[in-house]
Amino acid sequence: MENPEVTVAVQALESYPTTQPAMKIKPLSWGTIESVGDFEPKMKFKLTNGHDWFRIDADKKHGRLSVSAIATDDEGRSIRLTADGVTELNEYTMPLILGDLNAKLNPFSFGVEQMRFDAGHEAYKALEGMMFACSQRFCKDENGAPCAEIRVSKIVSGTGFD
Repeated sequence: MENPEVTVAVQALESYPTTQPAMKIKPLSWGTIESVGDFEPKMKFKLTNGHDWFRIDADKKHGRLSVSAIATDDEGRSIRLTADGVTELNEYTMPLILGDLNAKLNPFSFGVEQMRFDAGHEAYKALEGMMFACSQRFCKDENGAPCAEIRVSKIVSGTGFD
């Protein structure tokens, strides 16, 4: 027998957005952007230029990120990404942010971002009609310098009328 409370809850959830894994970025400052799974358009970019800001809230509990970058594919076609995010400042993230040699990699659980893309080339124009939610973590590059790693998901609109 069907439970009417469960049916109503499932119907109500249909109107909420979901996410589709889309791409991974590592490291943010000078690395690659690569599509994952079934996400379209397929892409593999090298981050070539950009700037970012990181400011710490007055209460020192959160850091705020603002990023703008240019990435270019093997054919010379470029996209621009912009992102805004927030990360917890704690015993796991601060050593990585400060470049502590003893800092350990932490899980994707302390930082989130929202991301958008601008594309001049038709192959990537569809990105402009999408919004993205990201999980972010701080890590070290192969030389031990602090960097960020990001998992990017496309935000998919909910459906239904509730």
